[in-house]
Amino acid sequence: MPATLGLTTYRRSNNFKSILLLAAFPLLLLGLMGGVFFAFGLFASGQRGPYGYSPFQAFGIESVLGTGSAGDLAVSAMVAYWPIIFGIAAVWMIIGYFFNSSIIHAATGAKPVSRQEQPQLYNLLENLCISRGLTMPQLYIIDTDVMNAYASGIDQKSYSITVTRGLLDTLNGPELEAVLAHELTHIIDRDCRLLIVTVVFTGMISFLAQMLWRSIYISSWTRGRGRNGGGMIVLLLIAAVAAFVGYMLALILRFALSRRRELLADAGSVELTKNPDALISALMKISQNPNVQHVPSEVRQMFIENPPSSFSLFDTHPPIEQRIHILEQLGGHLPTQISSPAPAAVAATDPGPWGPHAASPSEDPGPWGPHGGAQN
Repeated sequence: MPATLGLTTYRRSNNFKSILLLAAFPLLLLGLMGGVFFAFGLFASGQRGPYGYSPFQAFGIESVLGTGSAGDLAVSAMVAYWPIIFGIAAVWMIIGYFFNSSIIHAATGAKPVSRQEQPQLYNLLENLCISRGLTMPQLYIIDTDVMNAYASGIDQKSYSITVTRGLLDTLNGPELEAVLAHELTHIIDRDCRLLIVTVVFTGMISFLAQMLWRSIYISSWTRGRGRNGGGMIVLLLIAAVAAFVGYMLALILRFALSRRRELLADAGSVELTKNPDALISALMKISQNPNVQHVPSEVRQMFIENPPSSFSLFDTHPPIEQRIHILEQLGGHLPTQISSPAPAAVAATDPGPWGPHAASPSEDPGPWGPHGGAQN
């Protein structure tokens, strides 16, 4: 029997690691820029540069350290260009801030659903919100047999939780509540905003790499012909390697952060429902059919489950086995058998006159049945 983890300690540790991963994005962005300019400075060391003038003049920047070295060029470039880079990132952030929900719902095909259409779903989420004093998020449904769910939005006006039709048809009440609690934790922890930040920084690193590549490529045609043409090829190769390494590192950081937040949302579900067994059972069911094919990869990262890739560093979610193992440490247990789908669970909760514990007219043995009649 594994030792039970302290939930508060676990969440604090996970939050701290998430902050470190998030802080690595701007550092990586600046490091990528400085690395490219440092390599350029090494190449241009001891000469006037491939264009007949200094690298500082070539890029229109002033020396910060005053040494004219490769390190000076890298530092000077970061000081000169970081406002532009982060200014563009801020514009992208604003666009994502105001339009992310509509973009995501359009990509998934999610449709809003009313309380009258899904009373059980509404009641489960409403009870969870009441327990934390939260405003009720909007509810959406994707009409597909696949089992999955996600949370989106950046403020109380746009917060929403989306589930698939397959999830509603398959999970019983406690399992559905555990999934809703998982998604509500993403809203409580502001993970939707965090996702926007990571996507923007990843896009910025890709944008920076492409900008450097195109700048050097154009310069090689306009200024770099002649005896220094070979040097420009070296610069192009440096930019290409920097672009590839920087973008890959950005993706790895983004996915590592995503995996951390999924584990944290699992813990939040346990805190809200006090029922880790239900989440374990729900994850086991969802893992059987979670892949929403028509949704872009950036949106699939938001789902409660996203199937693993061929390389674990690029997985957006921890393996189901790892998540279940942690839930066991938080007090959960593997189900002895997979519980009945939602319709059966509803019938068991409210059997009515013809439910499983009452005989229907065709099954009523009557006074002369095997258990009726006069006793001898």
